[in-house]
Amino acid sequence: MPLSPDLFKRLSALNRRRLADGLVTGRDLAGQSPTSPVSSDGESTAPGDGPLVLEDLIPGREQAAFGGRYYLIDRRAEDLLPASTDGNADAGGDLAARYRHVVGGAGRAVGPDDLHEGVRPLVQADPPAIVYLDIETCGLAGEPLFLVGLLAWEEPSLRVRQYLARDYAEEGPLLADVWQALARCGCLVTYNGKTFDMPTVGARSVACGLFDLPPMPEHVDLLPEARRRWRGVLPDCRLQTVEQAICARRRRGDIPGCDIPAAYHDFVRARQSGDARRRRQSLRRLQAILHHNALDLLTMADLVSHILSGGC
Repeated sequence: MPLSPDLFKRLSALNRRRLADGLVTGRDLAGQSPTSPVSSDGESTAPGDGPLVLEDLIPGREQAAFGGRYYLIDRRAEDLLPASTDGNADAGGDLAARYRHVVGGAGRAVGPDDLHEGVRPLVQADPPAIVYLDIETCGLAGEPLFLVGLLAWEEPSLRVRQYLARDYAEEGPLLADVWQALARCGCLVTYNGKTFDMPTVGARSVACGLFDLPPMPEHVDLLPEARRRWRGVLPDCRLQTVEQAICARRRRGDIPGCDIPAAYHDFVRARQSGDARRRRQSLRRLQAILHHNALDLLTMADLVSHILSGGC
């Protein structure tokens, strides 16, 4: 049920006292030295003497699909949200444990009849079959996309998989594997995805020659639900506004969405360049984009756990 404005203000005041000031954001990552990146298994690695390449800063693996290749990054929530500044709390682990407790059923405080029909699939789907999706594109509607992030529960944690096109030619292979993942999905969750993300994925798939697509799963768009609950209470219902008010988490210096297309175009050009400094800078900005995308996914999962626990 929506909160009354008075109750919402009191809860927001409590939340502000526990906002995570130490949250690592995309620009924080972009400003870090890339001399000791961390691999997907948590081990520190160091680039060799040659020019810095994608694998040095953003560990992942090349995947083959649809007659081409793309780059896949696979990480846990624990690797994306840091411990608190006093070292006593693992934010990513806390989020994953709360999600498992609530969405898995033990901590769920609402049933189908308590929810708007638009979000009822969240309590009707098998929890591991709930998949969160967020995309990054090269600009306005109709432009190519270069990144699709998917998040799902995989025992014992939440995992984020990011499908990255290292250049414009890799969009088709990326999308082919995204559709394979969605074919196994029982409930798709997005934020403004019915208006933007999935129409873009569909249009770009056709543009890349992908015509035999699987049927869409049940689709929950959290933006209309946010508007039903908090319109008139929050200044707006942007995902990061809801993240701060409901999830009690604040991003410092996050890369603005309007800067993402230019940063990606520069990465593609720099990757073919012999300018080591430009390549290094472009990789740092790409790292910021990937972290921005991953945080959006984690916030959606966090928001669902709050909704289903009856906490907002």
